[in-house]
Formats: sequence, C-alpha cells, structure tokens
Amino acid sequence: MRADRPGRPAPPPGLVAALGCEPKLVAKHPALGNFLRSRWADAAFMTAAGLAEATGLPTTTLIRLLALLGFPSFRSFRDAVRAQLGSR
Repeated sequence: MRADRPGRPAPPPGLVAALGCEPKLVAKHPALGNFLRSRWADAAFMTAAGLAEATGLPTTTLIRLLALLGFPSFRSFRDAVRAQLGSR
C-alpha cells in the first residue's frame, strides 16, 4: 500500500505493525490490534481514555495490555507512536 494515494492510509511503521500483530494482544483484544493496523497514526494524538473508547476497551484494560507489551505507561506508548510518525 502506498502512502501517496489519496484516501488510502500508509502502512504502519515497524513498531506499530509489530504491536498490531502481537499474539498476546490479538488473541484477547483484536479490536486494539485492528486499530493499530488501520488507524495507528491517530494513536499519537489520543488520550488513554480516547483510545480505550475507540477500541471498546476499558481504560484500565488498555493500560494493562500496553504494560504487557512493554510500555510502562500510556505516555511511553504514545511517545513511541509519535516517534514512528515523526520518522516517516
């Protein structure tokens, strides 16, 4: 998928793509994996509550999932997504 085509999102960068396919996440909460694969750039500007609402997860569950994936806080996750966005 090419980023220069109007109306088509660019594929997520490595980190976000890996998170979107993480077996621990996809098995229990596929909505979060789907969000990270399709709307990953939006996550760079969302709050934890906003991302939880967008994925249909309770905020506490979202925070626990991100901790399971190696992010000690939502801010560290968001900063990683922002760094990926900035490197594009």
